[in-house]
Amino acid sequence: MSYMPPHNPPGGAAVGRLSDLPLLEAKAICYLRLWCAGPEAQAEVWNAFAAHGPDAAQERMRDFEELVSSMIRMARRPLQRRHLGCACVSGDESAFGHMIAAAAIGEREDAMLLASLLVRPEAWMPLVILAEQVGLSLARMHLPMPASVRSTHPQTLRKH
Repeated sequence: MSYMPPHNPPGGAAVGRLSDLPLLEAKAICYLRLWCAGPEAQAEVWNAFAAHGPDAAQERMRDFEELVSSMIRMARRPLQRRHLGCACVSGDESAFGHMIAAAAIGEREDAMLLASLLVRPEAWMPLVILAEQVGLSLARMHLPMPASVRSTHPQTLRKH
């Protein structure tokens, strides 16, 4: 009998539900999905950041864009994401959300361990430094859940 590879590529299997995650992690995953969905969806990210003033928004957007770009450019393998309205979270998305949350509270070792699931070793620390900045920004700015998620998954609004 021959080996049959799993249906989902590595990092693509559903490992949880967005509504079960702490708010910061859920937001990070939703904004990642939006950013990767293209220019129209990126405008939603910009609008959420811009609500806190254009100067702050520009800096925060630059950090977020650099984080996502670096993660994609330095990925160990193609990163797996779910579509915008999906209630499930892929393994890669989960690692991303947990990395941002860990970095935001100063748990750099944990954040680097999570980064190791996503990117090559030379990118671990630079990615964690960016994740710390983005995580703190997401927490400080009280960004709303993206409308594309809020409308279909209102339970993601609860705070932990």
